[in-house]
Amino acid sequence: MLETLRKLNPQLPFYSVYDDAFKRFGRVIPFDATSLIETCEKAAVMPQSGSAYVPDMPELEALPAFQQVKDELRGEGSCQIGCCWGYNQMLNCLEYHRASEHNIAVSDIVLLLAAQQDMEGNDLPEGKIVGFYCPKGTTIEVYATSLHFCPCQTADEGFRCIVILPRGTNHALTKKPDEKVADGRLLWAVDKWLIAHPDNKPVVERGAYPGLHGENFKIRY
Repeated sequence: MLETLRKLNPQLPFYSVYDDAFKRFGRVIPFDATSLIETCEKAAVMPQSGSAYVPDMPELEALPAFQQVKDELRGEGSCQIGCCWGYNQMLNCLEYHRASEHNIAVSDIVLLLAAQQDMEGNDLPEGKIVGFYCPKGTTIEVYATSLHFCPCQTADEGFRCIVILPRGTNHALTKKPDEKVADGRLLWAVDKWLIAHPDNKPVVERGAYPGLHGENFKIRY
């Protein structure tokens, strides 16, 4: 699959999350996610089109594995287990948090990542995006300094990805962001700073900052 992705997407540097290139953005973690994956496959019913995201999915958080996730992946810290799933091939946006995010690939997925250190103010210059293939069953930590967004599918059947973050992340803000503070213009949800590609007009029209420069990549598989 990786060689196919490289061949069909020559405009992007493409790696596996098992390659050294991923070390700048995150790491692979040995973790038995069998029960989480099996439950997510049943609970995350595919939409007719587009993608969906639930910050905390009751079916996943009710599993005995929730305590294992909290203890082993989050160091007994605040924890929520959600899911992102559906159909997506586009870059469209990038976001970052103040804490690492853990992802469990319920299907094969592609992550489009960039480093926060490469931002210039609120903008990400052209040429900073890297593609990573993450095979089904893999658990990864995506560092807080890694810009990321909705996974891309590698098959017509779409994608599913479990998303683990501190409790409350990605929920609605309770007050209007202060654009005078550092990256306040980008604050989009609780512990979520977002930049959009100018071509992603629906999100830009909702107020997202169009700071993602270069091509709005479409992943071909």
